[in-house]
Amino acid sequence: MITQMQIVEVEPGYSYVVERTRIMDQVHLEVFRQPGYPDDAILYIGENEVLFAWNEEVAKLFSELNTCEPTELIYFLAQAPKLLA
Repeated sequence: MITQMQIVEVEPGYSYVVERTRIMDQVHLEVFRQPGYPDDAILYIGENEVLFAWNEEVAKLFSELNTCEPTELIYFLAQAPKLLA
């Protein structure tokens, strides 16, 4: 997996960090970090997007993606609307 970081400045004094990770062809992850706000992420699978809250548990799952059970990943993605509530 290859990760790139970019600082996006919307206007002076208002910026956020985007971490983009290529997982495989047609699959990549973007994590959005802004001080004072919860982190969010988008998993792009082909032309589909799954928006979800980024937290320590999900970060650990993605860091161990090569060894995690597919059902673990599906479980977290299925909770995406709940995590954003």
